[in-house]
Amino acid sequence: MENKLYEFTVRVLRGGNNCDLPSGMLGAYVPCYVSATDHESALKKGVVAVKSMDFIFDDIRGDVREIPLASWADYIHGVWPDFSEHFPAQDELPELVGKGVVFFGPFATFQK
Repeated sequence: MENKLYEFTVRVLRGGNNCDLPSGMLGAYVPCYVSATDHESALKKGVVAVKSMDFIFDDIRGDVREIPLASWADYIHGVWPDFSEHFPAQDELPELVGKGVVFFGPFATFQK
């Protein structure tokens, strides 16, 4: 079965000493981009990835969406225009998704 690209937001809390959150921040909302064969596998991979970064997984916020690879550039331009350099380019994405990558959008931190 071929990998697809899924997007969802996780709520994470400050974990151990290697957790990369600014001082005074309790947690963050993190857009996860996960390549997997189905949305359930994508959710599992996303949770494992944030835990491996020393965060405490708290919750999934909103829906899980599939992002068609052919519309990736339009998606980034519409959703993350100020952060487009942060994300893979349209021509890089099919190979990355084929490899099963997990990557993240900008973290939105919170105090309480």
